[in-house]
Amino acid sequence: MPPSALGLLSASPLKNGSKAPRLSLTAESGTWIRIDDHVGQKQVLVVFVRRIDAATGDWLKALDARRDDLSTLDTEVIGVNTARTDRLRAFKNSLGIDLALAYDPFAVEARSWRAASRVGPVTRDRVYIVDIDGNIAWSHVGLPDVADLLTAAATTKGIAVPEAQADPLDVATVRHIDSAEAVAFLEEQDGGWLLLDVRTRSEFDADHAPMAVHIPVDELPQRSSELGQTNKVLCICQAGGRSQAAAEFLVSIGGHDILNVMGGMSAWSGPRVTGGVTA
Repeated sequence: MPPSALGLLSASPLKNGSKAPRLSLTAESGTWIRIDDHVGQKQVLVVFVRRIDAATGDWLKALDARRDDLSTLDTEVIGVNTARTDRLRAFKNSLGIDLALAYDPFAVEARSWRAASRVGPVTRDRVYIVDIDGNIAWSHVGLPDVADLLTAAATTKGIAVPEAQADPLDVATVRHIDSAEAVAFLEEQDGGWLLLDVRTRSEFDADHAPMAVHIPVDELPQRSSELGQTNKVLCICQAGGRSQAAAEFLVSIGGHDILNVMGGMSAWSGPRVTGGVTA
């Protein structure tokens, strides 16, 4: 069988109702993580991530922000990647999250979960919910919207979805828009909208919208005056997580018409500068 066909064999997720494969790995903390330790006690959310990068980090932070809800749902979370424990530990610390990240050498465990190609040690973005009896209750190819994931976790438990707790900031005034809407706002004649890119310098230099103002999110509290305005600001990052934090900060200092561009530069449909060339 050709390698391409072998890869396709692991493309579809495990079937709901089937017995979950074993999972016994070393966490970034050095402790062992075993899915069998939770069978009969709580359901488990198993998250295989392909990359250790900014976009994955944004998604993991969004998931970690709902850890109280996950606790209410009696749901344990295990993240899995092929990166070594020291790299996973550094990545986790940089994000400031509590979720466990486990090291899967050569994607051996991921293959049994159909979360890796049979050719090469590469994990796929794939999420499973394993019920209290140790069976697959839900699966998703890719990293799903966190709200949808919470709904699935609640459904498998047969209880209502926890309401997201209101942030002390007035996050109700932060509206989420997609890339096409953002481009339309920026193209409005005399619209007065400003596009704020809050990614790192290296991310911005590699690829950005030509009209964007760049201030990394961790520098925004000290440099917000450089914007020249705190109204009519479109916040963007790589996927939507860091820009949400930036938007909430601008609201907290009195900003109005603060919009978060969901999907970030990963989904940007407007002009962009890549390698110094505008396209």
